[in-house]
Formats: sequence, structure tokens, C-alpha cells
Amino acid sequence: MYELTEDYKLRKITKFELDMVDERDDLLVIPPSSRAGPCGNDCVFCYLIQNPPQIIYRAARHDTLNDPQLERRIAYAREHYDLWIRVTDTSANVQFNEKRIDSLHRAGLDEIQISLHTTKKEVRIRLMHNRNAGKVIDLIPKIVEHFRMIADIILTPGYNVSDIGEILEDLDSFGVHEVRLFPVGVTRFSRIRGLTREELLFVKNVALEKQKSLDLKIIISPIFQALLGEFTTGLEPFDIDTSVPAYILTGELAYPEMKRLFPKLNVVMVKNEVFGGNIGTAGLLTGHDILKTVKQLPEVEL
Repeated sequence: MYELTEDYKLRKITKFELDMVDERDDLLVIPPSSRAGPCGNDCVFCYLIQNPPQIIYRAARHDTLNDPQLERRIAYAREHYDLWIRVTDTSANVQFNEKRIDSLHRAGLDEIQISLHTTKKEVRIRLMHNRNAGKVIDLIPKIVEHFRMIADIILTPGYNVSDIGEILEDLDSFGVHEVRLFPVGVTRFSRIRGLTREELLFVKNVALEKQKSLDLKIIISPIFQALLGEFTTGLEPFDIDTSVPAYILTGELAYPEMKRLFPKLNVVMVKNEVFGGNIGTAGLLTGHDILKTVKQLPEVEL
């Protein structure tokens, strides 16, 4: 898997830099460039508006489709590499209409991944705080005619959880090829709540049941497993011992699996108090919480 950088270089990437799901080996992702304009949204779940006060959050909300150089980047990739080209990081609410679809098709795009979230126009408008957010629903038939389409759905209570079965059926009837389901991430500063365990199980069970009858490929993101305490790497425990005391620090979500993988080491869970909410991934731990946890560990003599 690869990413096309702004200076038209090929950079090798892994699934952990995308959605943590298995991808095709010949995938070439084209993300937003620094030239890309804003998305035009104010989504209720946007991480930029629920960061702690001490975290810089007034960053530009780039949208890949709002990039005047996008077709040029796609055409360059098509000319120079025999790879499957995907555009990501777009809500398709700006710079997107039938003419743009034709333009992207001529440039050589294979696949587009859209942050869709629902098939109901009025709900999408409320969810994204963008009066134009409903328009992309009408464009889906033309999108799937030209590209393989992946629809991202961030499950958000009060917007798209209770009717997820209907949404999946709609996507299937539209001819969408794949949908990826993600539970909303919330900090203690968020204006919405995260999914309860019952809601997580409901969405998971509906998705598994719908997969039996629909042509739509339904991907349940690994974060569901982590939040439900079901995450596993599938690896055997490591037989590692040390002559001196050693600690492995990790977040709340990975803690059970890390403890299983390293039974002879001291695995320590670091609670994310800076972000709070349901933010339990190790990648979002800050020095503040790590140092606070380390100071509570017993001193050892080397």
C-alpha cells in the first residue's frame, strides 16, 4: 500500500495509517494536500472541536475534493504507477457535482471513500451542520457508476444508530460497494456522548445479520472489538523475561491484550485524563498522563 505525497513521491504505508482494516496490496491513497480548502462542515463529532483547551484545535479542516490540484495528482499517479487509486478524507460537500465526477473519472480515479454517515438528507444536514450535506445522496448512483465507493459511517447516538439497518439497506440498494462502521470518539469536552455497550452490540449484531443478505461489503472497525473488550491480535504470548524490572505502558483499550501477550512483564494501563471520554487508544496518550502514572510506580534499584 502506498500514499502519493504532495511532492509526487510514493510513500509506503500500512493499514494502521488508514482504518486498521485489511486493504489490497496495490492500493494508492491520495489524501488532502496543504492546498486543499476547508470541508465547509461543523460536524457534531469533529475531533477538532472537542480537544482539551491546552491542545491546539483551530486547524484547517482540509477536504481532498476541495483541492485544485487533485485531478493533476490522480492523472500523475495513473500515468506513472500501475496501482489502484483511492481518494480519501472527503465529505463530498464542497466542489462535488456531476461535472466533478466526470472530471475525476477522466483523470483515472478508481475508488472514492466518502464520509457519508447516513442516507437521510435531513439527518446528514443536522449531523454535519452544512445545508449542502444532503446533495451527495442524490449523486450516489452516478458515483457508483464511475468508481468503487466506500461509505464511512461514524455511529453517533441520536443520528444514525437506531436506524443503522435501514441505512445499510439503502446503501446496498444504491449500489455502494463497501461501508465501514466506526463508533464515535468523544472526549470529556464533547457535546455528544459515546455509544453504550448495548448500542455497540446492537450495531455489531445488525451489521453481521445484514451481511448475510446484502451484496454490500460491511466492515466493522476493530475499535468496536476494543470497546467491547473483544480485541485480540491473534498472536501467541511472548516468552520474554528481563533481569531488571521492566514496564510496558499502554492505553485502556489495548491493556487486556497487552497483558495477555506479555505475561512475564509489568503491563501498566495509563488512563487518558487529558482527553477523557472514551479515548482509550495508546496513540493519544499525552506526557501528562504518562508521567503521572510513572510517578505512581514503585521505585526499583538497578
